[in-house]
Amino acid sequence: MKKILAIVCLGAIFVFGSCKRETTDEKFKRDFEQFTEKECPKFVDPCTRLDSACYDIESRTLSYHYTVQDMLDDESIYTDEVVNMFSDNIQQELKSSIQMKGYKDEGITFHYDYRSTTTGEILLDLTFTPEDYGK
Repeated sequence: MKKILAIVCLGAIFVFGSCKRETTDEKFKRDFEQFTEKECPKFVDPCTRLDSACYDIESRTLSYHYTVQDMLDDESIYTDEVVNMFSDNIQQELKSSIQMKGYKDEGITFHYDYRSTTTGEILLDLTFTPEDYGK
């Protein structure tokens, strides 16, 4: 009887000992897979649709993928001045965002790309590192 109990206990130790806790990066990846499945695609304004959000563990990058249409679906409007203004606005939002605090505290990189509905080409591609948002 003692041998059986010892075997059961050892088995339980191996089973429970091999259970791995989810890392912060794994949680981010899972959370954004679920977000994309439940919430996307969705329009964030009349011309911009959020298609997906994903987290890459290896690069520690949270990426938002958008598609633009109508007046924003014109490559000629993405002048250096407009791109800089757009980049500055997103950077300021990141710096002041309470919602993003947990991600910023982890020092992740944020990436945003905006594709044309008509051509499928990327019209705007922005990346913000911890240095950019004040980590």
